[in-house]
Amino acid sequence: MDEKGYAFTPLAFLLIIPVVIIAVSYGNIVNELNSISQLAVGGDVVQSTGSSLVNAVQKTSQDAGRNAAFKATRQVIDNEANKVYNPFLSNSTDYIETLIVASLNNNIIETAKKLKNETGRDIYVNNILINDSTPSNASTITKNNVTIYQTDPYSFYVNVTGGIPVTVVQNGQNYTFQTPPVSSQVSIEGLEDPYIWIKSRNRLSVLFYKYPYYSQSGINANISEYHFDDSHNSTGLYHLNECLNGTGNAGNITPNPYYFPDIRGLTFFDRLEGRSNDTSLGPNSAKMSTFIIGNPLVEDHNYTVSALDHEYFSGIAGSGVTVSGLGNLKDPDNALFMLSTNYKGWLSIESSY
Repeated sequence: MDEKGYAFTPLAFLLIIPVVIIAVSYGNIVNELNSISQLAVGGDVVQSTGSSLVNAVQKTSQDAGRNAAFKATRQVIDNEANKVYNPFLSNSTDYIETLIVASLNNNIIETAKKLKNETGRDIYVNNILINDSTPSNASTITKNNVTIYQTDPYSFYVNVTGGIPVTVVQNGQNYTFQTPPVSSQVSIEGLEDPYIWIKSRNRLSVLFYKYPYYSQSGINANISEYHFDDSHNSTGLYHLNECLNGTGNAGNITPNPYYFPDIRGLTFFDRLEGRSNDTSLGPNSAKMSTFIIGNPLVEDHNYTVSALDHEYFSGIAGSGVTVSGLGNLKDPDNALFMLSTNYKGWLSIESSY
């Protein structure tokens, strides 16, 4: 009998017992669900922390590559301004890779510090604990993790190897993963060509921009088509005129000729190192050439030198191009346009039209 005078039969007790068991079990289920929810939320934080660090590597590799390429071009030009005997870089890829590694470390460490403060988790990158006292140059990534290479004239790739361990510590439990490999394409368009600046005795400032009319065809797309003389009239050859005029520059003072693929030309890294086409390290798919406008070294060359950049600076003789109704073709700076016999053949430009 309860305190209110009700009598309980044995059957009533049998009916009550399952309710009690269910209630107890339900309480345990709620507790388990709470624990699972906490683990899930914690796991989400760990996962987002890891994703943020991987994203930092991916984004920084591209930004760092562009910034390092710019600094490399400026270093060569500044060397010339400071009268360094040989202003070119001895190893441009090593120079750029070193700058990229420094930028990657700085950004990864700053990102990890921010994530630690936001989540309260301890974070280790490459076995280095990241906290407010961690220096920005700590070696979370080393030179062994970064390589750069070119496959086309207008960009290069930054590869960051995978397998860099990242550990996030949550309530005494460690979650460790390894970063995936990252490959980022870095454009060099819009950067200054230090090779032409120095070789022209500081007279020509030319920026890398892609000639838009180049194409390839044939088996395995191995036949170059430059389209320099698709049409011609009394104003010149098209699209050679467009290539010579190029983009202009910020002050619209001197035309900025386009660069076009040329397996006999120079790569971006060749230009940073002051190489010739004979000493170019290739690959051929990354080599390019442009034209020199205005004959800046007229006191040395007179008017008989090829306008093709590396031929011009090597003093290789060229001959003119005549166009009916126009006469001798001239560049936008009113200098006679000349090419060597070899390059006329390679670029499919005739001596007369």
